[in-house]
Amino acid sequence: MKVLYYGCDFPHEKGAFCDKHVYDFYVVCCFSTPFLHETEKGLKAGNPGDALVMPPGSVVYHGPVSEEECFYNDWMYVSGEDFTALLEEYPVPLGKAFPVGSVNFLKKCIRKIDDEMVVKQIGYEKIISGCITEAMIEMHRFCVRQGYGETAARQLETVRELLLRHPERQWTLEEMAGLSGYSVSRFCTLYVQKYNRSPKAELLEIRMELARQLLRYTELSVTEIAERCGFKSIYYFSKYFKQTVGVAPSEYGREKKSCIAGKME
Repeated sequence: MKVLYYGCDFPHEKGAFCDKHVYDFYVVCCFSTPFLHETEKGLKAGNPGDALVMPPGSVVYHGPVSEEECFYNDWMYVSGEDFTALLEEYPVPLGKAFPVGSVNFLKKCIRKIDDEMVVKQIGYEKIISGCITEAMIEMHRFCVRQGYGETAARQLETVRELLLRHPERQWTLEEMAGLSGYSVSRFCTLYVQKYNRSPKAELLEIRMELARQLLRYTELSVTEIAERCGFKSIYYFSKYFKQTVGVAPSEYGREKKSCIAGKME
């Protein structure tokens, strides 16, 4: 992993926000003053001692709570697959402010990085990587102690609820993971741990259950049911349904409707 830029006790002008950007690297901040930051639902307030970890591709935009104030923060821009892997092993909330216990949380790390960057003695890059690793592990530990591990469960439940409500959508793993705030690999790992099946397997089961209900209780055609359940083609739907249930969709519908009619007589 590599630190591209960094700042410690960085002062901003009164009322000034940072420039709004979408970066291809991670932005890690810890704030010494109250602040506002951009989220999917608009600007949200943060407190002194809060951290903010913005993943690549997200909008980075934060500033003071009023035009009469300024804000101070410690920050670093980090790139590299190693950092992504580090966050997958030691996850923290992404894209929203969360407390880390102290306004000085990142200071020691960034000052050490600055010392190493100035002198650049043998092995300085490994020392910098170690500083970043230590800081993120400590951030993860604080989140666990404060119960932020429950956040992952709630995020997964939100994704699952959306799958249940909208099985017709052509969901991708990237879209599901984006809703959870985790990388695709971390999202899939957490999902399997919680539900004992992969997100794709879950989505197929949701679609199949909906298809069975529609075949039982509606007069929709097999083509219409395939579309409502998110299958791209009637051929794939019919093939998968028969493999899973043992009979073709049309036959399943006739059998179930016949049973229902027999019970009503």
